[in-house]
Amino acid sequence: MTLLARLDRLPLSRPHYALLLLGGLGYTFDGMDSAVVAFLLPSAQDAWGLSNGQLGLIGSATPFGFLFGATVAGLLGDRIGRKQVMMYALAVYTVFSVSAAFAPNYEVFLAARVLAGAGAGAESAIIAPFLSEFVPAKRRGWFVGTLAGFFSFGFVLAALIGRFVVPTMEDGWRVAQVVTALPILMLLWWRRSLPESPRFLLQHGRVDEAEAVVADIERRASTPTPPRCSPPGSAPPGPACRAPSGGSAASWPRPSSACPPPGWASPASSA
Repeated sequence: MTLLARLDRLPLSRPHYALLLLGGLGYTFDGMDSAVVAFLLPSAQDAWGLSNGQLGLIGSATPFGFLFGATVAGLLGDRIGRKQVMMYALAVYTVFSVSAAFAPNYEVFLAARVLAGAGAGAESAIIAPFLSEFVPAKRRGWFVGTLAGFFSFGFVLAALIGRFVVPTMEDGWRVAQVVTALPILMLLWWRRSLPESPRFLLQHGRVDEAEAVVADIERRASTPTPPRCSPPGSAPPGPACRAPSGGSAASWPRPSSACPPPGWASPASSA
């Protein structure tokens, strides 16, 4: 049984729901960041005497950053790994959200909002394909759809910040941006223990690491790990493996724990 087949045979269980929560929190904070800017505009206008055109640029900064970040995330995800892109994206978002909160002028604020949006966009683009690679294929659609639903919680939180933080203090619009950045630091800490995608590891020849990741998920899902069979032509399989039923060459390989008998060779290798 291949590593990916072992992932697909697992039922949805505690490790999958933990991934759903960690990914969903990321989407919640992404939604909060994109929505909270609407509550910052009046205060920014008063602070710097901005025109309507400048306010429009601030409102467009985050979506523009999203576009750029999502494009880069897709390119880098296959090169350096999904987890690395996700972690760097969260770090970029946090740094530039705090920078925007302490921006001394309009130009710095606008640039920081674009870069914070790039971090949020990269995280949003990579999190769903990254986490879905751990989920059985038959439940993958439900998983990704549920992840997307967490965006709505972010919109609600942004409205609460706009009501209870922005108007209640002199620099409430700056404090609001710090409030949106602080939870990301906590999320970075939680996500540091996430494994890399087994599919990415296999694509880059890191088979032992992929095996360790899949075995750990099976252990936490309380599903026995099937024995690893030796490929044809290598050393005889251990006692944990058994010969395929029927003994036919056509029955190997099969998606089970069955292993070929000692000395068996595929038709291609014996030709």
